[in-house]
Amino acid sequence: MITSLAAPCAAQTVVDPALRVQRWVKGLSQPTGMAFVDDAGTALVLEKSTGRVRIVANKQISGTAVDLPVAGNSERGLLGVALSPGFVSDRLVYLYYTRSSTSSDSDTASDNRVERFKWNGSTLAFDRKVLTMPATPGPNHDAGKIAFGPDGKLYVTIGDLNRNESNENFEKAKTITRSGAILRVNPSGSSVTSNPFYDAKFIGTQYQAINDIYAYGIRNTFGIAFDPVTNLLWDTENGTDSYDEINRVDRGFNSGWEDIMGPTSRNGGTTGKLVSLGAAAHYEEPKFSWKTPIAPTDAYFMGTSRLGKQYAHDLFVGTVKDGGVIFRFDMSPSRKTLGLSGALADGVADNSGDALLAEQSDLVFGNGFGVVTDILAGPGGMYVLSLSGSMYRITTETSIARSLVAIPEPSVIVFATIALLLPRRRRSPRRAGQ
Repeated sequence: MITSLAAPCAAQTVVDPALRVQRWVKGLSQPTGMAFVDDAGTALVLEKSTGRVRIVANKQISGTAVDLPVAGNSERGLLGVALSPGFVSDRLVYLYYTRSSTSSDSDTASDNRVERFKWNGSTLAFDRKVLTMPATPGPNHDAGKIAFGPDGKLYVTIGDLNRNESNENFEKAKTITRSGAILRVNPSGSSVTSNPFYDAKFIGTQYQAINDIYAYGIRNTFGIAFDPVTNLLWDTENGTDSYDEINRVDRGFNSGWEDIMGPTSRNGGTTGKLVSLGAAAHYEEPKFSWKTPIAPTDAYFMGTSRLGKQYAHDLFVGTVKDGGVIFRFDMSPSRKTLGLSGALADGVADNSGDALLAEQSDLVFGNGFGVVTDILAGPGGMYVLSLSGSMYRITTETSIARSLVAIPEPSVIVFATIALLLPRRRRSPRRAGQ
């Protein structure tokens, strides 16, 4: 496993002088996801490597809802949370985590899984296992974000886990697993018969996983979001030594990995050898790319006007690199693409290792948030979760200048999200000699 130290967070800032940032909570251990469970601002916050779901209320950690046995090495751990669409009445909470092979936290994984729990106001009680996915060889590229779509189905992200299978576009592979994909299942975990590649004949066979695949060819993603205006699904995707992406994801989408990252016009990629899982399979170019990786993380559409009407329904994307940037993207009139202009009209930020934010000054919304792991609207504004251990609130208080009073965060070990930032290209039989 490769570990690295994050640079200390500078003061957290936003470019809009009408907004301010407050450090809402500190003292969390590598938080990766959050969900508000009431209008008063009580939140469930995930801790990656401890396996604990922490209760945050009144700007402090007030308890632990559940403590799960996780394999927390590299990018494994407790990684995703989603509330049931009927949470107000059913109180169901879904968690994605890498299950330890023992009864306690360890570095050995059993599987990646989604389980369902019931919230009683102070604890999460196990309800049922929803979905299991591979965890090996890994240990990175576990993804882990989960979300309910407007259709009431559960969407689950899982990275390639360094596997060489049909769902990662290895055309000679004989296997298909729940990896390198966005999965779509019913709330109980059963397969959705309207999925793009569903076929009853695969039930009980080695190809059964294909029934749950909504999109594939995905190297690793730390963010999915549904546009509240169009209901379209978007994701972020991390590249190797070049080209991170933002994609619009529809039914049967093939993102191109392990053959293509970034626009084909830039990287010389070809779609001719991509694996087709069925008639609905199709490749589309990314809607935005960074030439030099900045490691995009969470994606979030601001579904309210809590920061002002000018921000409502815009897309916000966090990063790992350059101290933890938050980007804000306008949408095109059709909302099928991003509203890009000037040097970005070609859909590519021609940045470099010495200038990661080149061509992107108009996109920067905030700086200094460390490794941004989650972005979410909540009481009074927008909340940002940082792997450094803090939750921040961005809010509208015009009497306070854009320079913040937030205290800089200490260095922490960044979970091996950093590993994906390092150049890595695996050799496979089909690439021998290339």
